[in-house]
Amino acid sequence: MVSVGERLSSARTRAFVGRETELDRFGKALAGDPEAPFGFYVHGPGGIGKSTLLRRLADRARAAGRLLVELDGRFASRDPADFERAASPFLDVPGTVLIVGSFEHCQWLESWLWQHFLPGAADGTLVVLAGRLPPRPQWTADPAWAGLLHVTELKPFSEEQAQSLLAAARIRPELRDRVLRFAGGNPLALSLAAASGSAGCGREEIWAPSADVLRTLLAGLIGEVPTAAHRRALEVAAQARSTSEELLDSVLPEEDAHLLFSWLRDLPFMESTHQGLHPHDAARETLAADLRWRAPNAFVSMRGRLAEEYLRLLREAPEDGSGPSPTNSSTSSGRARSSRVCAPGRVRTRCTTARCTRTTWTWCCGWRRRPREPRRPNWSATGRSANRRRSVSTAS
Repeated sequence: MVSVGERLSSARTRAFVGRETELDRFGKALAGDPEAPFGFYVHGPGGIGKSTLLRRLADRARAAGRLLVELDGRFASRDPADFERAASPFLDVPGTVLIVGSFEHCQWLESWLWQHFLPGAADGTLVVLAGRLPPRPQWTADPAWAGLLHVTELKPFSEEQAQSLLAAARIRPELRDRVLRFAGGNPLALSLAAASGSAGCGREEIWAPSADVLRTLLAGLIGEVPTAAHRRALEVAAQARSTSEELLDSVLPEEDAHLLFSWLRDLPFMESTHQGLHPHDAARETLAADLRWRAPNAFVSMRGRLAEEYLRLLREAPEDGSGPSPTNSSTSSGRARSSRVCAPGRVRTRCTTARCTRTTWTWCCGWRRRPREPRRPNWSATGRSANRRRSVSTAS
C-alpha cells in the first residue's frame, strides 16, 4: 500500500514546473560529484517558489537515502547554540542534508554560520538556505567559498512554463491569457489564480481574482506592512510606472518620503533602475487589484494624484525635451499608444498594455507630450501687407 508521504511526493513531482537547472545541480551534489557545490543559497521575493523548490529538493534527498534535517527560520532561537543542537546531525552524521527555509527571519545567524557552524560539517553533507534576502556580499566575494557555495536568485516563470502550470491545473484555454495578465510569471499567483480560475467562469471577460486570492497573495508576496503610510507608499508604487522619492513627496506630502522610499527600496520584490523603483508584476497587480476592490474611491483618488503630478511635469518640462519626463514615471498600465490634449489641464490616452482592459479614451495609462506644430504663415495678412506697400509706392 502506498503511504501518504509517497502520494504527496508523487503529486509534487507531477505538479512541479521549471527549475531544471537548480534540480540538476543539486542532483549532482547528491551523487557525490567533486565539482558540485557544498552549499546552496536560494533567494527571491515572496511567492517566487522557494518553498516549493525546497520541498522538491527534500524529496530528492530522501529518495537518495540521505538523512534530512529541515529547519524553519521563522521559529529559530536567538541563541546560536539552539540552532546547533537542532542541526546536530549535520555536524555528526556523514551525508546529512540540512535545509533551512525562511532564512530572512534568522539572517542574523549568517556570519556565525559561515565562520563557525558550516566549516564543522561532517563529510559528504550538503546545506540549502532559502530566504527573501540575498547573502551578504562578503561571503559571495570570498574566494574560499567561491567553489563551495552556489547562490541562485529565483526568477519568475517564463510564459511557456506558466502556460504549462495552468495546463496542468486544467485551466480552460480561453481563461489562461486573462490569468497570465494578472499573475505574470509568479508561481504563487499562478497557483492561486489557477485554483480559482475555472470555477464559476463562463466567459473570459468575467474572470478576476477573488478577495481570498488577493488576501493570500498580499501575505505571501508582500508580508507585513508597518504602518498605514507604508501601505500608501506601496499603493503609489503599484500604480506608478516608476517611483522616485520626489514622486512620493509630491503624491504623499504629509508623509516622510525619504523614510518610505528607503523602505520600498529594501523590499525583495522591488527592482531598482535608473528611472526609479519597479515592483515585480505580480506584486504590482495584486496591490492595485486589492486597493480597487477594498477602497475604490481611494484607488481613483490615488490615480488622480498621480495624474496631477504628471501634468505638472508636462507643464514645467523644458521646450527642448530635457529634464524629467512623465513618460518615465507613468502609471502602471503601460505606455500610451497615442495622446491628445482635450482642454487645459486634461490629457486623455488610450492603453495598449495587455493588463489593461479599457477600450475607451480615459485617464488611463501614460502621458506623452504632443509635439508642437510648425507655425503656419498667415497668407491673408501677408497679402494685405503687400497691397499696402504697393499703394504707398504708387501714391509717392
